[in-house]
Amino acid sequence: MKTLRNTLAVLLGAAFLGVGTAGATEVFRAHYEIRIATQGTDNTVRSTFETRPGERFTLDLPPNVVALAVRRLGAENYELQVTVTPTKNGKGAAAFSYTYQGTLGRPLELKNTADGVDVDGAISVVVLNR
Repeated sequence: MKTLRNTLAVLLGAAFLGVGTAGATEVFRAHYEIRIATQGTDNTVRSTFETRPGERFTLDLPPNVVALAVRRLGAENYELQVTVTPTKNGKGAAAFSYTYQGTLGRPLELKNTADGVDVDGAISVVVLNR
């Protein structure tokens, strides 16, 4: 009986440990260079940021705010949501929003133009806590 209790306790402990590990949130590190050209301005930033899946990382590039959000699609693939919002727009409506898809650890080219906003650059995303 004592052996059965010990075995049950070990199995339950392993199950809870497995649930905690499976629910651990990934941390992404992104190295990027991005250029935003709009309304006669041209801003370029080269830097690195760390974020969790779906959290927005924002850049203040007057007259715009640029938001980047990474989400894992599975295996080695991810998507990057890039949103550009004019700072003078009282409604907060995005002037540009595009979703790119890439492979972890490989460069992803960012190149698109919409509604007078020109986005150009590259990003490489890796998972820190594998």
